[in-house]
Amino acid sequence: MVRGEEPQFVEVSASAGISFCHQNGAKGDKEPVETMGSGVAFFDYNNDGLLDLYFVNSVGPANLYRNLGQGRFAEQASQAGVANSGYGMGGFPADYDNDGDADLYITCYGTNILYRNEGKGRFADVTARARVGNPGLSTGAAFSDYDLDGDLDLYVANYAEYRLELNQVCTRAKGIRVYCGPEAYQPTPDVFYRNDGQGRFADITSDVGLLPRAAKELGAVFTDYDQDGDPDLYVAGDRTGNLLYRNEGKRFVEVGQVAGVTYNDAGKALAGMGVAAGDYNGDGWFDLFVTNYQWETNSLYQNLGNGFFSYMTFGAGLGLSTLTFLKWGTFFCDYDNDGDQDLFVANGHLDDNVEEFDKVTYAQQNQLFRNDGKGRFTDVRDLTGPGMLLKQVSRGAAWGDYDSDGDQDFAVANNNQPAALLRNDGGNQGHWIGLKLVGAAGTGPGKKRDNRDGIGARVEVRAGGRRQVDEVRSGSSYLSQSDLQLHFGLGGLTQVDQVEIRWPSGDIQRLANLQADQVVLVRQSGVPQR
Repeated sequence: MVRGEEPQFVEVSASAGISFCHQNGAKGDKEPVETMGSGVAFFDYNNDGLLDLYFVNSVGPANLYRNLGQGRFAEQASQAGVANSGYGMGGFPADYDNDGDADLYITCYGTNILYRNEGKGRFADVTARARVGNPGLSTGAAFSDYDLDGDLDLYVANYAEYRLELNQVCTRAKGIRVYCGPEAYQPTPDVFYRNDGQGRFADITSDVGLLPRAAKELGAVFTDYDQDGDPDLYVAGDRTGNLLYRNEGKRFVEVGQVAGVTYNDAGKALAGMGVAAGDYNGDGWFDLFVTNYQWETNSLYQNLGNGFFSYMTFGAGLGLSTLTFLKWGTFFCDYDNDGDQDLFVANGHLDDNVEEFDKVTYAQQNQLFRNDGKGRFTDVRDLTGPGMLLKQVSRGAAWGDYDSDGDQDFAVANNNQPAALLRNDGGNQGHWIGLKLVGAAGTGPGKKRDNRDGIGARVEVRAGGRRQVDEVRSGSSYLSQSDLQLHFGLGGLTQVDQVEIRWPSGDIQRLANLQADQVVLVRQSGVPQR
C-alpha cells in the first residue's frame, strides 16, 4: 500500500441487515448500570466458516445475527434461544465443553447466563447446572485454561455492590444531576470458576488467590506476559488501580504495583475501562493497554521482558489526543495489513447532559491509531473514512473479518443507540494470513489436553526476515469478544516462511512455506477431522 492511501471504514449496518438498537431503560434516575452497557461479540456459532455477531441488550431482546455471506446477516436470536440476555452487560463466546462449537457466557446486572451450543443453530440455558450464575453486577469476563488441564476455566469481573435501592443522588455545578462515580459504591469480590468437566464449574475464588474486594473491575484479559507457559490475568480497575495476577501454577499472585501496571506515571489510579494485550513494538513480549476517563490519558504499558513494564503513553504518541474523550472498548489490530499492531478505541460519555457542565460532548468520535512500525502511534480517525467520523455513545467493540476479504472489520455497541458495523475497505491492499487453531482436547495420540479453541496458544509468524507474535485470547476490550482467529498483516510479502505454535500444553507445532492471503486451519497434531 502506498502510504496516504488509507483504508476507509464505512458504516454498513443497514445494508448488512443489522438493526440492533441497545436499550438501557433509563427513566431519569441516573442509575449507573444504565450507562455502562453494552458489549458485542464476533464468533461463528454455526460452524459455517462465516463470522456471526451477537449484541447484548439491557432492556429488550439481545440480537444474534447469522452471517449469510455476501455481506448480509439475518437476525436469529429467538430461533437460536439466546434472545434473553437479562439486564445484559457483556458477551463472551468460547467452547467451554470442548465439543467443537462455541458456547456463550453473558455477564449481567443480576444473574449471569451460560448458553451451551447444542449444534444445529440452537443453544440451551445451562446456567444452573453449570453453577456460574453469580448474581450481582458483573462486567468483564474471560475464559482461559489457567491450570493447563485441557478445558477452559472462567474469570468474572464484578464491579460494585449495587442495587437499585442503593442508588444515590450526585450533582455537579449548579445542581445538575449526574451519574455517581465509582467512589459512591463498595467493591465486591470477583469470581473464578474452575472447569471440572462434564459441564460443571466449581467456584474456587477463595483458593486461587484473587484479592477480595480489591477493585471495581471492568475489562479483563488473560495473557502470558512473562512467557512462562501459563496464562496470567490483567484487569482494569475503575479508580481502584489495575490488577495483574501472575499465574504460579494453581494460584495467582497480584503483582501489578511491582510490575508497574497499576497506576499511571504519576502514581495515580485512573478510571480503567477496557483492556488490550498485544506486541505493539514487535519485540516478542505482550504489552498492555487500558482505556480511561475523560481528562485522563489512556495507559500504555510496554513489557520490558524482565517482569516489569514501562509507562509509554506519551512516548508512543497516545497522550494529548485522548484527553477529551471518555474511552471504553479497545483492541490491537493490524487494520492496514502492514505487519504491526495498530490500536482502536471506542469513545462516548456517561452523562447525556455533560455539555451543560463540561467542555466535552456526549456522543464522540471513536479513534484509530496507526502504528508507524517504530513504536509510535498517529491518530488517523479523520483519514480513514466516514465510519470513523461518526459521533456516537460507544461502549463495547470487537474486530473480525466478517466479509472474508482479508482485512479486519469493526463492530461497535453503542449505549441506548443503534450499533455500528464498520467495514474495512482497502485494508487488504497489503497481504495477510489468518490462522484458526483447533486444540486436541484429549483426542490425539497420548490424549493431549489442549482446549478446542486454542485459547492461550502463542503463535509466531516469520516472513521476509520479520517476526510477529500473537496469542489466542478470550475477553479483553470492554464487555466484548473479538474473533479468536489470529490475523497477521504481511505488507508486500506473498509467503510466510514459518509459523510456530506453542500450545498451552507446551506442544510445539510448526508449518512452513505458507502462501499469503488465506485462512489456514491448524489442527493440533493428532486432532481427527470432523
